[in-house]
Amino acid sequence: MKICESAVAGTLESSDLFVEVEPSEEFSLWVSSSAIQFRDAIEQHVRGELNKLNVTNGQWRITDSGALDCIITARVQATALRGAKQQVLPWEKIV
Repeated sequence: MKICESAVAGTLESSDLFVEVEPSEEFSLWVSSSAIQFRDAIEQHVRGELNKLNVTNGQWRITDSGALDCIITARVQATALRGAKQQVLPWEKIV
């Protein structure tokens, strides 16, 4: 999946995650969390989801406000789909 346009998902509300991506030929990931001790776990989870979707480009910015894993997954998937201008997830690869 190639990121070809800017996209966002989520909010900055408590228990949510705000995900932004900008098109770029290279991949970069920046994670900020209200709970510093979970930053590395969130980064690992996001990287795992992007790997499942075969996303290898884009400047990714994650702002966590205490989101559960299921919210992280949903926000990353939504942003990737929007950024790649796709409407259907490759379920066979991510389940």
